Amino acid sequence: MSEIKARLMGAITVMDEEAARRLWNMIERMYSAPDWDAVEEEAPDEIDLAMIREIREDPDCTALASDEEVRALLN
Repeated sequence: MSEIKARLMGAITVMDEEAARRLWNMIERMYSAPDWDAVEEEAPDEIDLAMIREIREDPDCTALASDEEVRALLN
């Protein structure tokens, strides 16, 4: 996974529900598929699970990217 994708994952993990909703609305507008329900959900692989464990176990990992940093990436 690229550094930018990892930072986005971290930002999504720590953002509040309203910020996540705004981000999802942007994603839908930018990348709308004919039918989002047709996208299959995929189970996390070992790399995904390891990243999640690291985030949960690291007491210093409370915010990986601020809302402002994420917005700057999207502009």
